[in-house]
Amino acid sequence: MVVRHLPIEEAGQAELPRIGVVVLATDQVSEVAFAEMLRDHPVSMVVSRVAFENPVVMANLSRLVDDLTRATALLLPDGRIDVVAFSCTSGTVAGGVDAVARAIRAARPGVAFTTPITAAVAAFRRLGARRIAVLTPYVDEVNHAINGFLTAAGLEVVEFGSFHLRTEQEIASVPPEAIIAAGRSITGPDADALFISCTGLQGHRAIARLEALTGKPVVTSNQAQVWESLSLLDYGRPVHGYGRLLESVAPVPAA
Repeated sequence: MVVRHLPIEEAGQAELPRIGVVVLATDQVSEVAFAEMLRDHPVSMVVSRVAFENPVVMANLSRLVDDLTRATALLLPDGRIDVVAFSCTSGTVAGGVDAVARAIRAARPGVAFTTPITAAVAAFRRLGARRIAVLTPYVDEVNHAINGFLTAAGLEVVEFGSFHLRTEQEIASVPPEAIIAAGRSITGPDADALFISCTGLQGHRAIARLEALTGKPVVTSNQAQVWESLSLLDYGRPVHGYGRLLESVAPVPAA
């Protein structure tokens, strides 16, 4: 048998920008949410998973950073990654933004990164919102940490509601209709916007309806990460169907 050596014809097409997403081992929503929001856009995505065991409590969340360098290094080893998204809101708060940054840079030096909570803060700045209502699925020790982070970032939390769930499976099973009802109930006249925290929650599927019902912008963990990732890529094309934030993507303003 003679095997012919065939040439590879160059197509001349530019390589797509690539987002590397690190999700919890137990996360059932983040990867799907990113894929749904980016479906009609020429942006590629690769995913890795960081070790995590339920329940979603501060002790377990704070240990995520210990495995984050390994998980980040598995994002297409020896391949190009343009932005790293660490897809855990409460894990970023529990581990600390500085520790998360060090862990990611150890694996991908010089690569821009985003987290849900820092992206959300940047999103509210972009939207001109300072007084926010917050909806989470967390137990109260995690809720207190989220509230403290947002307050320290200069936001005023005017209402806070939670489903008080302990596992990723429970969080992922909350239907969008329940998120819509809960979000609407806490977004009163004093709030400039609503924040739906947790990448494991199907918040992205509730955005359009909640904005229509409340007349206020809605920011969710996964949506904020997609927005900041695209902004860091200088992407510039609007993403439709997922709220005001993604309708106009532009470079992230300096902090």
